[in-house]
Amino acid sequence: MMTKGLVILLVVSQLIFSSCQNQSSSGTELKKDDSTLKNNEIVSSTTTNKDGIFLKYTFNNSDGTCILELNGEIIELKQERTASGIKYSNEHFIYTNWHGETNLFKDGKLIFSDSK
Repeated sequence: MMTKGLVILLVVSQLIFSSCQNQSSSGTELKKDDSTLKNNEIVSSTTTNKDGIFLKYTFNNSDGTCILELNGEIIELKQERTASGIKYSNEHFIYTNWHGETNLFKDGKLIFSDSK
C-alpha cells in the first residue's frame, strides 16, 4: 500500500513540475539535482504563496517522510494514506497537496496556502 502512495506522490510531483516549467517566479517552482532525477527517492522543491512567502519541502519517498521549512521553522511529518493527493502530518501540523494546491495547517489553522 505504501508503494501506491509513493506512486501518487511521484505523479503529482511530476505534474507540478511539468505545469510550472513556463511560469514566472510566482507559483510553484521545482528545483531538482541530478541524483533526484535518477532515483526519485528524495524530492526537494519550493512553492510560493501570493504574499511571496516560500515553503521549502523535501519528500523522502523510501521512508514516507517529509521535511518542511517555513519562515525558518523545520517541520517533520509522516505520510498518511489518502484516496487522492498527498497528506503528511504530525501532532500539530497537516500538509496536503491536491491538484497542485498546497496547504499547511498548524493546530487546525491554515498557516500557508499557495492557491491562486
